[in-house]
Amino acid sequence: MTTAQEPQPKKAEVLLKVEAVGVNFSDILRRKNTYFMPTPLPYVLGTEAVGIITELGDQVPTHLQKGDRVLAILPAGGGYAEYVVAPAQYCVPLPTQVKSEDATAIFVQGTTAYLLLHKVAKEVAGKTVLIHAAAGGVGSLLVQLAKVAGARVIAAASTAEKLQKAQALGADLTVNYTQPNWTNTLIDNNQGEKVDFIFEMVGGKVYEQSIEALKPGGSMIVYGAASGEKGLLHSERFVDENQHLLSFNLAHYVQHKTEAWQAALGAMIEQITSGNIRIQTPHTYTLEEAVQAHQAVEQRKTIGKVVLVMN
Repeated sequence: MTTAQEPQPKKAEVLLKVEAVGVNFSDILRRKNTYFMPTPLPYVLGTEAVGIITELGDQVPTHLQKGDRVLAILPAGGGYAEYVVAPAQYCVPLPTQVKSEDATAIFVQGTTAYLLLHKVAKEVAGKTVLIHAAAGGVGSLLVQLAKVAGARVIAAASTAEKLQKAQALGADLTVNYTQPNWTNTLIDNNQGEKVDFIFEMVGGKVYEQSIEALKPGGSMIVYGAASGEKGLLHSERFVDENQHLLSFNLAHYVQHKTEAWQAALGAMIEQITSGNIRIQTPHTYTLEEAVQAHQAVEQRKTIGKVVLVMN
């Protein structure tokens, strides 16, 4: 680990003593220099941290005080640290019943799941949705949110353990997308019916095969490619059945649709405090174990949210 002086907050900033920081796939892409945006060097990873405010800069809103525990969104990174300076406008006070580890899933995974469902798919009540990587950080929340919204949920994952986790979260059916002819299995188990929506973030063959399970007029929403493989699927496949290929990028909402993103953040906190949503944080590492945390995410061995905590 690198040792540095404790940072000091400037105008409209606060200093946080970090309790927990989320590990995201974007951190790995940043580390490998394959992220879609340039990474300025030197760079400290970590875009979402939960901590206690220890110092206030000038012109900080009065609703933030020393001693408050907040979720901080860090556009410039820096969360993999014991102390971090955060923009006051991106600090959200947390209810006492929301654990610090759980709160790290609210920003990236939580708002992604909420916006995918309510701003991209929009109407899922009474519809059948297929959710890939259903035991992952976003997927585990999508399963629960879709059920709350009145959808029939089919959870897809790569192992029996992950499928069991998705089923425990409320999935109506499960399917292993690593098995041969998995789309036929899905349709057979779904009373011969295809699905209305597909939430896809695996990429590669899974992306290409998924359209076989999509109804005419249905929508496939792509928001990542965790396998690292790009899918090759010609547009005619969608045109022939009047299907829709949609996409989502959280960064666009944070930068250009601030009100929608902030509303999603508040909605997720409300869903958690009400007990409708359970955050899955079974993989917790210390800051010194960040290497192991990244390896586990890259090897797709994790379920739910991966978190670094301070000693």
